Amino acid sequence: MVCPKCFAEIPDTSAFCMECGSRIREDTTDPLYAEGSDREVYPELARANLLRMQGQYEEAIEICRRIMGRFPSNETVHALLGDIYADQGKLEDAIQWYELLVELAPTNVHYNAKLHNLRAMRAAQVAPPPPVPEPEAKPAKPKVLAYALFGALVLILVGASFVAGARMHAMRQAAAEPVKPAQGAIAPPAPSDAPRIPPPASVAEPPAPAPAPAPAPSAGFAGMSGAESDLAAKLSQRLNGAPVWCAFDPAANRWQARVRIQSGVLNRVRVLQEAIALARAFYELYPNSAAISVGVIAPNPAGGDALIFSGELPPQAAAVDPATLNDESAQAFMQQIRGWWNPTVNWQG
Repeated sequence: MVCPKCFAEIPDTSAFCMECGSRIREDTTDPLYAEGSDREVYPELARANLLRMQGQYEEAIEICRRIMGRFPSNETVHALLGDIYADQGKLEDAIQWYELLVELAPTNVHYNAKLHNLRAMRAAQVAPPPPVPEPEAKPAKPKVLAYALFGALVLILVGASFVAGARMHAMRQAAAEPVKPAQGAIAPPAPSDAPRIPPPASVAEPPAPAPAPAPAPSAGFAGMSGAESDLAAKLSQRLNGAPVWCAFDPAANRWQARVRIQSGVLNRVRVLQEAIALARAFYELYPNSAAISVGVIAPNPAGGDALIFSGELPPQAAAVDPATLNDESAQAFMQQIRGWWNPTVNWQG
């Protein structure tokens, strides 16, 4: 038999052309050859899924809508449309397509589970993250009273020194003035060889006390609020002390976190291991969060630090063990997330 569309030779028992997928027979009862089956539209579905993996969502949606126009009951195209919208973060649209899919196949356990997960992600996205408790303020050390007592003591010493100096000055003036004899009395002459008593030296004032040094400021995470600094400290502790920076984006209602690679070989598997480890530590603290934006930075040979990877990791990333990651599994993992690599980094082996 020859296909009337592409003229390819096919077996006489075939219902579809194996080259172009065109329907040859209409009298088959095999569900694999039914109108609108996955086998009939497989090339189009494969093309749409490839565009989705490449991030070309609009082109993938257009192909799916053309399939829906011809075969509105095809389950696979419903699921693919739901996954495309979920990849873009449009959970409302993804939920609508999976609700239609569950109506078409109400007994399909996989479809029902996927719909449940999408609804849970939307609820976590709408709800604000739990507030991170502020660290309790440490009571101030009792230095103010000590400073006040020391200042009062200095004032007392200065005042006493001033009074003593005034009294000594008055005594010197009295000793310098001659004593007038009383009327009718004869003053005895002073002996010429009497030793002269030098006037007493003035009392020197004590030096002013040196000001006490100001207390050193408490150590913290520069550029972060108290809640962000506390979360960064918790994540750093779970990552064996690796430097971590955190911020909460209220516009996207999402946490952001970055970890710094201190040393070692810099390759894509190593960087992805650090990113997954940071995401696992975050989801251990907030398992109901929808996603977290993770970044990995490393020392820049020209000075400072450079961002080498950034991506949004969903809660499913917490199930990945970073220690088992290799080149093949790392490439498969990147197909499931939205990530960015710094093109200027000189990756090592």
